[in-house]
Amino acid sequence: MKPRLPTGLIIVAALQFVPPLIVAPATLRTVSPVIWAAIVIVFGLLGVNLLRRQAWSRVATVFLQGFSIIVRLLVLVGNATVGTEVGAPVDVPLVTTSVLSMLLSAAILYYIDLPDVQMAMQ
Repeated sequence: MKPRLPTGLIIVAALQFVPPLIVAPATLRTVSPVIWAAIVIVFGLLGVNLLRRQAWSRVATVFLQGFSIIVRLLVLVGNATVGTEVGAPVDVPLVTTSVLSMLLSAAILYYIDLPDVQMAMQ
């Protein structure tokens, strides 16, 4: 019989969709409902399979959260200021949401890579 799932893994399975979806409010309005549905389906399946201890779901979580960090960093570097002139003001909502999203993704990556979690997934 497999040991009980760690509480942190249950939290990660339920809330791993949050970091990639933390975006500036202006961006939220531009996303199509079809894309929202696809995001819900992908993260729902991933969460259920994490709870079922499927090894591929742990790998997919690492990939998605790592990819989220890379994409946020690239977007942040290219769009951190409003305008192209020297001394342009910083886009505070973009910087804030990007940093928060990257920190949450990093926390999920740290937790999912702990030895206890890896052993629970086997």
